[in-house]
This record gives sequence, C-alpha cells and structure tokens, in this order.
Amino acid sequence: AQLYPSLATITGSYVERRSATSELTISGVSVAGAQPDLQFIVQHAVDRRRWSSEGVFGTNGRLLGLRGLYNFGDSAEEKAVGEGAGRGRISAGGEVYFGAQEASGGMSVGMRYRDGQPLLSELTCVLNPIMGHVSLALTRELRSRMCAAARYDFNAFSLSSELAVGVEWQLDQNSIVKARWSDSQGLRCLVDTRLNNMVFSMGLDLH
Repeated sequence: AQLYPSLATITGSYVERRSATSELTISGVSVAGAQPDLQFIVQHAVDRRRWSSEGVFGTNGRLLGLRGLYNFGDSAEEKAVGEGAGRGRISAGGEVYFGAQEASGGMSVGMRYRDGQPLLSELTCVLNPIMGHVSLALTRELRSRMCAAARYDFNAFSLSSELAVGVEWQLDQNSIVKARWSDSQGLRCLVDTRLNNMVFSMGLDLH
C-alpha cells in the first residue's frame, strides 16, 4: 500500500499466483475529502509463452476489457537451444473494451518487434482506429541496469501530437532513478528506494 498525504489518497494492490500460468491482481484507490471516491480494478492474466490473455474489470465506469497477445517465432529459451536462429521476434495483439456506465466501447491493435542481442531493444506500434490514434514507441537498453525510451503519439482526427522521452537507471537492488520529458508535462524526475517491504518515492516536477 502507498499513502499520499498531500493528495489524501491511499493506493494498494493484492497479487495471487493461481497457477503456473495464471495470476490474479486486485488494485484499489481511495480518495478522501469533500468528494470521497473508492475504485477497484480486477485483472486476471494467463501467460502460455506462445500466447497470453488478460481480462480486466474496473468499477470506474464499470469497464470490462479483454486483451490478447500472440508471439511469432521461437521464444528466447527455444533460441538458446539451437544455433543460427534469428535474433528478433515479432508479436501481435489487440484489445477490446466496453464501459457500461457510458455505454461506449473501443478497440486497438498493435505489433511489437523485440531483439535481445547484444542489448535489449523493442519497437512497438499501436493503432486505435475508432479514435484515430497512432502510437510509436522505441525502448533501448543502453547498458546494464540502464535503459532509455521514446514515444510519439499522433491523432489523425485532431492532428495533435506529443513526443515523450525517458531514462531509467537502477543504482542498486533497492534504488531506481527515473527521468521523463514530454511536450505537455515538461520534465519529471523520480527516485524510488525500497526499505524492507516499504517503498519511498521522491520526485521533482518542472513544467
């Protein structure tokens, strides 16, 4: 659980490994004040290596969604056995969701290319045809415990766009430093430190 005194907010999550391939996650947010609010999100995920799926239900708007992902080619474990296999791997997936409160729904499809040699790099493209939204993201491991990412979002209907870049550096087993810049939110820096079973976060926000 995490407490944010300045926002009068408490967040928490419960994770249960139901089998070797499935996991249940329950997350909640409680906000105090003049307009108190309590929201929950329930997720059930199944991972079979070749394919994975996830069902989601959220109390906010009574949202119900389903996601799926299929991996083409051999997995990293299968490639390690044979010689001469290609290094890259392509995955394709999609999601559909429906909000009962607003009686509205949506869908999106995407593809991902991942290469783990010599350092991890990943290119992702996501398309939402109903909203006219396209997102391109590139993630690259710079060295051990350090990675960088860039994302470009474009909407074909409004012609609006946004660029965001970020860096994450794991100092040790218990501390992570993150920095992010975007057109709309400016520069944000965050330091996460773990002490026993507690996580302390300290950040800086510059617009």
